[in-house]
Amino acid sequence: MAIVMIQGPDTAEGRLPIEAVEAGLNERARQAGHALLHYRCATEEQLLERLSRMDRGEADINLFDPGACATDRERVRVALTHLQVPYIEVHDDSFDRPEPVLPEDSGPRVAVVNGYEAQSYTLAMSVALEALGCAECENEFNVGT
Repeated sequence: MAIVMIQGPDTAEGRLPIEAVEAGLNERARQAGHALLHYRCATEEQLLERLSRMDRGEADINLFDPGACATDRERVRVALTHLQVPYIEVHDDSFDRPEPVLPEDSGPRVAVVNGYEAQSYTLAMSVALEALGCAECENEFNVGT
């Protein structure tokens, strides 16, 4: 199965790009036995279309960054309420300039991760692996007695 990462239109300026952590995300997903499918949406329409096509056949969990679409919350919120796949809301903002967070009734949200710029994706991947019961899957060795 797969972990799907969907990014809405970008609002980040002068921040560490997702490419700085993407290889690590792919590797962590692979070690846990999952593929990481990454979709970048240039418009709100692309984002809504991508969400409408997502189902449990494609993904186990979704790392979802609404980007600039977080400001028009209602259309995104409605699309998320129809999701059958749990998601983690991710924002690549900084703690001193937070992006808007979607309302609590926005579908099957597991968690919100924000304030750590591109590293928010790394933390969201940890939450996703924990939610999938794979937190220990990516460890190649076990220290024990």
